[in-house]
Amino acid sequence: MGESYKEAFVDAVSEIIAQDIEDRPERIAAIHGLTEAYVEDIGERPDAAQLERLADYILREELADPNPYKMTHEEYPFMSEWQFELRRDRETGMKAAEHAGTDGRDHRKPTKRRRTNYENWRVDKDAHGRNKARQDQYKRDTSPGPLITYSLRDTGGEFKPEFTEARTQAGRWHRLLAQG
Repeated sequence: MGESYKEAFVDAVSEIIAQDIEDRPERIAAIHGLTEAYVEDIGERPDAAQLERLADYILREELADPNPYKMTHEEYPFMSEWQFELRRDRETGMKAAEHAGTDGRDHRKPTKRRRTNYENWRVDKDAHGRNKARQDQYKRDTSPGPLITYSLRDTGGEFKPEFTEARTQAGRWHRLLAQG
């Protein structure tokens, strides 16, 4: 006998919700009348799941409000289940805020990241390549040039232009060194 009353109450709750009453005081009055009639007839409170459905029906405007700022704009705000889950998903733990300042910077003591084996290998490989190029260039720059012999008899006692140009260049370098 109790099961048929519970099923009848579930149907009655569905009917009230289907009426889609716009005025909240009217909704509250209809729900109050239904629950009081159930308690008088059966002598016990209705099922908690049905009471939750009725409470959600009373608060449908607040629960359906998608405004993300309602927690700051309303005096007594509350969230629906999906809004609460969304808020919980967006929050971060206190561990993230331990070292963060109000300026948004991380104020932990900076630590140097250790390079991976690949990074060390790559740095060494690149350095060896650069060192080889530098070594080759140094060898070219410091190696003696070909030995050129001049005979003043062949030129009639005149120095060749290569010799005199090198001498004037050496004089310029000498003056620059003396100034600096």
